[in-house]
Amino acid sequence: MTLLASFNHPVADAQRAFRRILKAMSEPGVMVSLPLQQGWGALSPAATAVLLTLVDQESPLWIDAKMDNEQLRSNLRFHTGVPISDSCGASFALSHATSQPNPADFAAGDNLSPEKSTTLIIEVPSLNGGLTLRLSGPGLRETRAIAPQLPESVLEYLRTRPHPFPQGVDLIFTCGEAMMALPRSTDVEVC
Repeated sequence: MTLLASFNHPVADAQRAFRRILKAMSEPGVMVSLPLQQGWGALSPAATAVLLTLVDQESPLWIDAKMDNEQLRSNLRFHTGVPISDSCGASFALSHATSQPNPADFAAGDNLSPEKSTTLIIEVPSLNGGLTLRLSGPGLRETRAIAPQLPESVLEYLRTRPHPFPQGVDLIFTCGEAMMALPRSTDVEVC
C-alpha cells in the first residue's frame, strides 16, 4: 500500500477547497483552482482535492474501471473512509472523459428526494477549447459561455436532459488544479 499526501494543512485546506467548490457549484461555469499541488497517481490535483473534500464514509463512490486501481482505493480508504460502490447509484462517481461516461446512467434522484442523485466528477483534457456551451439559470445574471473538452456522451446528455428538474446529475469537471461545475439546475445550450 502506497499512501500519498493529502492537504498540507488538512482542516484549513479542506475548508478552502469546500468554499471554492461551493463557488463553482453556485456560479456555474466559473473556473476555480483548488489548494492541492499533487494528485494521486493519474488523478489530477483538482479531482483529488474534490474527493478529499466531499466524500466520506457516508457517501459511496463509484470509480470508472479505467481510473480504478489499488493505490487510489488505499488512499481513499485511508484519507476519507469512503465506501467504494459497484453501483451507478452511488452519491459520487469518478470517471475519465476517455471512458465516455453517460450521466443518464447514474442516479437522478426523484421529485421527493432529488438529493439522492449522483455527483459525477469527470477528468477532462482541458477546461477550454471544446464545444461551446451557453449557460443560463440560477447563479447566473446573464448567459455565460464555456468550452470544456467534454466527451460526446456528456454533450448528448446536456442536449437531451432526460430528467426534469429537480432530478438530474450534478457535473464537476476537473483538469490539473482547476475545476468547474454544472449543477442540474443550470440550463445548457450546446452550440
